[in-house]
Amino acid sequence: MVRKVEREAVKPERKYLRRFLYCAAVAALCVVWFYGFKRYFEAYDSVHPDIVWALPWVQADEERSKGFLLWNESKLGAPMTGTVTFPSGRGPVRVSKGAVVGRVTSGRSASDVRAPQEGYFIAGLDGHEGKWRYALIWNEYDGAESAKNLVMLADKQLVSRGEAIGKLIPQPQSLRFVGYADSTEALAKQLDSKKLMVKMDELDSSSGTSVRVYDREGEKVKLYIDMPFFPPSVLLSRNYELIIETGSVSGVSVPASSVVTAGGVVGVFAIRGSDAAFTPVEGRYIDDGKFLATKGLKFGDAVIIDGDSAREGRVKLW
Repeated sequence: MVRKVEREAVKPERKYLRRFLYCAAVAALCVVWFYGFKRYFEAYDSVHPDIVWALPWVQADEERSKGFLLWNESKLGAPMTGTVTFPSGRGPVRVSKGAVVGRVTSGRSASDVRAPQEGYFIAGLDGHEGKWRYALIWNEYDGAESAKNLVMLADKQLVSRGEAIGKLIPQPQSLRFVGYADSTEALAKQLDSKKLMVKMDELDSSSGTSVRVYDREGEKVKLYIDMPFFPPSVLLSRNYELIIETGSVSGVSVPASSVVTAGGVVGVFAIRGSDAAFTPVEGRYIDDGKFLATKGLKFGDAVIIDGDSAREGRVKLW
């Protein structure tokens, strides 16, 4: 009886051991299969990489200049005391000479305010009217000030005789800008030629304009320029931020992910014939996840998109 009990006590241990060894063998087989499968696809991907073709690209260097807009204007006064309405709208709106821009009503009496000449009318004032002059702005503006906000008149607002109901900005006239910009070498070259390329916003195309006056003040330069555009929307504020194109760099663009550093050298894996070869490049990173290559690549060169996983050697593109 003693021997029988001993055999029964040993069997469960052997059973657990067999299960453990079986599970370990299955796990090892799965690991080997996984890594083998992974290596296969890594090898496949290295021979069949995703590629992209280098495209021509011109990158404009830009900086923003904060400052003030200047224009000629004249206030239009109410001919009598009453409530004012604006038949042409409160603006800013372009009106012709003689157009009714305001109508003052008192009881059964009404009197029209007409535009003395063609221009932009706006039923708003900021208190700078008659005081906003180039000499004052150029001599006193230090790059930190700002103009007062425009206050619009309301329809049927009560006005006194002679009180301004708005202003007219004659057209055509040159819109001017006084502001500060960083004094860079690229900007200095343009200023010396008295020409600048500017635009209103990021979506606008660049336009050429003339520089009237400029003055270098340490790391800054003060500008007085003619604007190449005069949209009525700018009349809502004398404060303005102008985008100045200080230069441009041309080359070809590739995805930033294709650029890697190997041995301290920046480069890409370019396709030469049926082989991938590490090719040193020069350039810089630009917007939208791209790299602008100014040396090392030309238009139409095929480049591996994922530079981190790329290697030199034979590749199959099709």
